[in-house]
Amino acid sequence: MNILIIGNGFDIAHDLKTSYKDFLECCKNEDYKEYCNTNLWMKHFITRQKELGDTWIDLENEIYRVICKLKEVPAIRNGGVVSQLCPQLLTLPENVYNFSFNKIETYFKKTDKNYDTNEKEYSTDIPVTFAGDFCVYIKTPNGFINFLYDQLREFTQVFNSYLNKNVILKSYSKSKYLLSLSSNGQQQYNGDVYVLSFNYTDTCEKLYNGCYNSSGKYNIKPYYVHGKVCNSTECNLVLGTHSFDNNRTSSNTNPIPVDFNVFRKHNQRHRYGTIENYQNLLMQLTLPGRIIKPVFHVIGHSLDKTDHNILKHIFLINKNAKINLYYHNEEAQEKLINNITEIIGEEEVMTKVRLIYQHDKDRGILKLIEQ
Repeated sequence: MNILIIGNGFDIAHDLKTSYKDFLECCKNEDYKEYCNTNLWMKHFITRQKELGDTWIDLENEIYRVICKLKEVPAIRNGGVVSQLCPQLLTLPENVYNFSFNKIETYFKKTDKNYDTNEKEYSTDIPVTFAGDFCVYIKTPNGFINFLYDQLREFTQVFNSYLNKNVILKSYSKSKYLLSLSSNGQQQYNGDVYVLSFNYTDTCEKLYNGCYNSSGKYNIKPYYVHGKVCNSTECNLVLGTHSFDNNRTSSNTNPIPVDFNVFRKHNQRHRYGTIENYQNLLMQLTLPGRIIKPVFHVIGHSLDKTDHNILKHIFLINKNAKINLYYHNEEAQEKLINNITEIIGEEEVMTKVRLIYQHDKDRGILKLIEQ
């Protein structure tokens, strides 16, 4: 049983501009000006990408970094005298693009006015007294967290629109590669390929479903654990960070309030119904009365900590599993070794895992078609 696990590196290998860095570059044009004016996450991500330069931004880890900062901001902390700081106005000039959550305190203004929030804990529909400014009325500390989450969902919806407009609606050209799953000793493989996709795009389906080549003919069965791009307003894409401890205690750190749990991928997978795809795949791996020997082929996924829990579960659910990790350079190879060891432990890595250069002529998963 072959299970292909893919991340954004799979799209990048096929020359598709689906990374967050590609999107943020595109956000500088006129089509996204409105969102750049009023969406704090977009402003912050663009600022961070400028700081990082050529290095691509890891949005999931950046969201966590922001949460760690925000939980210490007095204006949004719950309890005691701190809660008396609300209501407040969050005010910033619309044309400010060099925005960072690190300085969020400077944009809060105490107010004695009460604005209609329509039973919500914040409102953006208030009389603006500062010409050219974007203002948000924060009624309660939780109101600011709710506002930020709604803004992150708006960012996610705009990203969905970008992918749909720039990738999905454009015709995929014929792949320059042969998809080969024969590295487990087989000369050729024909049949079902279960694809656990951490991508939002359907690249693997479009390029390889039903295609026959020297490596085999594949029937792609995709499972989108973080949702799939669509052309409707009902966006179910999951964009968040790894699970964090709400009860952590030490001399140097404070626990992250439960109210921030909405930013966790774990919560969003359940909230937007994408976890069911994952659960359905697990059922295929544990069918009673069958001896199943799954071979996982991981390509384009760094195995970073934002997906550790879900990867650990699927890698260890079947004791007969083998894991092929495909890398594109030596730096990626070293990271994969470290990350897979952290996920399943050194003993499991010793018995289950093989690392393979993804374009290797004999064992690679993406073999360049000779012209």
